Amino acid sequence: MSEKSKDAEIERLKSAAATSEKNKDAEIKRLKIAAAMSDAEIKGLKAKLESEKQNCWWKMSSQQNSRSAEIEQMMNEMCSMVRRLHLPPQVDGETWQYQTNSGEWAEFQDKANKELMLKFQEGQQTCEMTIDGIAYDYDFQVMNQTNKRTKKARSIRFFSNLPHHWGITDADSLKMLLPVNQGNGQDGSDDRICFVTDPAVMSTLEDLLNGSKRRHDGTGCDCLHGRSTFRLVEAYQVKNRELWRRYQRHVRSILDKHKQHGIKPRVIDPPVGEALTRFATDIQVDLVGNELLLFHGTREFDLAKTIAKEGFDNRIARSGGLYGSGTYFAAQTCKSAQYATNKGMQEKASTQLMGTMLVARVAIGDPHYASGPCKNLTRPPTKNVSASASNSAHEIRYDSIIAKPGIPNGQSNGVQVHMEFVTFAPEQAYPEYILRFIEE
Repeated sequence: MSEKSKDAEIERLKSAAATSEKNKDAEIKRLKIAAAMSDAEIKGLKAKLESEKQNCWWKMSSQQNSRSAEIEQMMNEMCSMVRRLHLPPQVDGETWQYQTNSGEWAEFQDKANKELMLKFQEGQQTCEMTIDGIAYDYDFQVMNQTNKRTKKARSIRFFSNLPHHWGITDADSLKMLLPVNQGNGQDGSDDRICFVTDPAVMSTLEDLLNGSKRRHDGTGCDCLHGRSTFRLVEAYQVKNRELWRRYQRHVRSILDKHKQHGIKPRVIDPPVGEALTRFATDIQVDLVGNELLLFHGTREFDLAKTIAKEGFDNRIARSGGLYGSGTYFAAQTCKSAQYATNKGMQEKASTQLMGTMLVARVAIGDPHYASGPCKNLTRPPTKNVSASASNSAHEIRYDSIIAKPGIPNGQSNGVQVHMEFVTFAPEQAYPEYILRFIEE
């Protein structure tokens, strides 16, 4: 062994001796403490150790159970979402939703959605409900859902899917589910007819009136009201949830009919004017699907408010219209102004006799273009549909009637001057605005 190796071995032995000495001191100290402890103290120490052991086990078990419940709830949510993929879409688009773990909003199943809607409309502030075997508490004041077993809370909300230009908040949507204020308030107002106060909106609506006097080809109209300048005095926006849902359902039925029978409606010809098209685009009217924004004159403001509450109703329309007993709309304000006062055919609207006109969203669908007067019609005529792979040749009814300028109208002037649109179903149009105006 070399001198260097000898020195290393000596150092190792010294270190081992020192460590052994320390271990002996520690063991002696432990034995002294144990000898000084009484039987009761030793028993208490054992009990403490056993308690800590039980606590550790309980925490681990609790965490495991909580995790299992969370996994179970996630699995149930996934199953519910899969089931919803196979359910037919809700036409109205109104749903109660809950917030998932990822922060996204998911719809409740149809049954749960209807139960929540009913309980809220009954005025209940809290309720209990079981979904997929899991019991939940619901609080409509704080808008949350709590799992009764795990106590895990989730946010819930009511998604109304109402028109964007209504400017409806979630809180506003909830108010719309409650009974409507039918004018019993101190000011006699109706929640569905909203006075327009925004100067920008008023300016846009006045521009719409004046920009829609011209025909589709840009030429002016020489009729009494075609030479007027319209001044908007006041305007009201209609936010009627029930009417809107009814209109949506009708639009869906038209689209379903077209799909079933292979109907592809042609683009409206001639097209409506640029002012109407631009405003229709702003409020998301489906121009591609032949949904149009049109005018409807009414002789009394009260009648316009009734339409805003109950909708257009061709069943009480005056008989003798050139193109049937329906509801008439126009693409030109000068035509609708003829019916906007009691003397609209002879006089312009004034401060003494203010005019009333509605701007309406109308589902024209697949229209029949009239070749002349058809006064006896109470609904659109039918047309032949060619045979297809799934259907034999058959007849199907048009959705509306259009009277184009230039066709013979059987009147003294001989031809149709303005473009008119006629619908025969009360739910086929939705009143967007009521406009009160004078002419200069």
